[in-house]
Amino acid sequence: MMAIKVLVLLLIAFLGQSHQRSQPSDATYYAGVVEHMGAPASITSPRDRTTYISTEFQRIIASDEAKDLDIIVFPEHVTNYKETASFVPHGGQNVTPCYQTDYDLLLIEMSCAARATGIYVVINLIEKEICANGSGSNTYDPCPAQGIRFFNTNVVFDRSGRVISRYRKTHLWRHEYNSRSVLRQPDVSTFATDFGVTFGHFICFDMLFYEPAMVLVRDLNITDIIYPTYWFSELPFLTALQLQEGWSFGNNVNLLAADASDPAGKTTGSGIYAGRLGRLQAEIFAQPTTRLLKARVPKKDRVQQLGDQVEELFTPRLITPRLTGVDTYRDYNVDIFETVLLEPDFLEVSQRLCHGTFCCDFSAKRALTPGDITADLLTYRYRIAAYSGDETTVIRVDRSEQAVCAIIACTNASLLSCGSIFPASGGQVANKHYFAEIKINASFPAAPRGRRLIMPSTLDGSFKPIAVSKFDWSESPAPAAKNPDKETRISLDLIRPQNDLLTFAIWANYYTDLPSTHNLDHMQPTTEGAVVPTPTSGAPSMVWKSLTSLLVLISLIFQF
Repeated sequence: MMAIKVLVLLLIAFLGQSHQRSQPSDATYYAGVVEHMGAPASITSPRDRTTYISTEFQRIIASDEAKDLDIIVFPEHVTNYKETASFVPHGGQNVTPCYQTDYDLLLIEMSCAARATGIYVVINLIEKEICANGSGSNTYDPCPAQGIRFFNTNVVFDRSGRVISRYRKTHLWRHEYNSRSVLRQPDVSTFATDFGVTFGHFICFDMLFYEPAMVLVRDLNITDIIYPTYWFSELPFLTALQLQEGWSFGNNVNLLAADASDPAGKTTGSGIYAGRLGRLQAEIFAQPTTRLLKARVPKKDRVQQLGDQVEELFTPRLITPRLTGVDTYRDYNVDIFETVLLEPDFLEVSQRLCHGTFCCDFSAKRALTPGDITADLLTYRYRIAAYSGDETTVIRVDRSEQAVCAIIACTNASLLSCGSIFPASGGQVANKHYFAEIKINASFPAAPRGRRLIMPSTLDGSFKPIAVSKFDWSESPAPAAKNPDKETRISLDLIRPQNDLLTFAIWANYYTDLPSTHNLDHMQPTTEGAVVPTPTSGAPSMVWKSLTSLLVLISLIFQF
């Protein structure tokens, strides 16, 4: 049966490779990302579920919709299971699994599909590696008793089906620590293509850390990033598209992001982004969905701007489409921010708000939306917020150092309601006012180790970021990405009216050196190589806050 499948795919390759490939001289390449809902719950066997996904992926790759693509990216965590894990060759081994069949059938079929269609294919899977008798990779965890360890791994196939790159996830998220290994030396994985673009790639939670994500961009000057993810959205700053577009914008790199689709489980949102040019395609779904999103992506060394964008004329609307089918986490960091509740009917506000020595300047203007406001219509309240410090985590897992200036929506006057939306069952939500103008300014401290990313973090009621054509962003000195060792003045201005708004913020990640004390698994280092930051003039208050914290660190060192 497997031989027949391989022959069929090779026949397709012989007859069907007629699509137009991008050339190194072209100003763009053609990319696709797949949001995928995974196998139906009715399929319970790991082997049957993996077979279903392989068939699905092959169908998408071979579809008319994908035939002109240069590269296609599939999401994290929907592909296979430990029971169907595969060995994965390193990119330097020159292996084409399509005709070297000592790999799991999934890897073979993906290799054959890439070869048959002449498309670069990126998948994420569970990889297995033999580690008995001292063999295998250098990981934080010891070799399990069965002699096999497992990784969360990206695999890249070129147009001939050859594996040209492999990346093993560096930053695991909670339950992954129970079953996945982590390399002591993080992977930094890149691959070159025949259309003149070199890509880097990483996975999901990695986006919030310096290694390897920022190493690719800052140290290796990679301009195009591939990003399979299974992202758990968190309001008000870290929903899927919001983070993807903000990270792409802050680094001014192209990003191909493929997310899984389980909106009730907090996971949905895929897109293709062109850095400061904004998103080319991005969608978030209220119901589990499988969808291929495509875009012509401008090469960073060729195109500095897109063509004229068609901008929809603004019309004040009392009721606008909102996305209520997506569950999210709430960011409990907001509870320690310095915040001020704005009056429910404010039309204009101008205020400075400080958290310690870090200050944000806010001004905003609103206008009444035409229409009848009835008592049963719900409306958001708003708070301005400022924060700079290290008493935060990212997605409730790892320590973080953040500096934030934000306007955030709340469902009532309490701070606890900020980072939540009105549920579908609560009734209609009205824009009693629309925002005509917002200005946020702040001086973001230098990063003591030169590690910092400052980005816009915006969101509307449809869970999409505010389009880049609707705001101005300025940095002094510019560019901020090249001057992390200098204090940087950032301005974020809404320049076109906005009917509904959940978040409008400047969000900065200072990539902490403080250790994460997960208590999740021995695989995660807690103190090895950690550097306790020292106070720096003008820097955020990102140091141990009390003698208690210092005693905890000393205790951890002795335990280690």
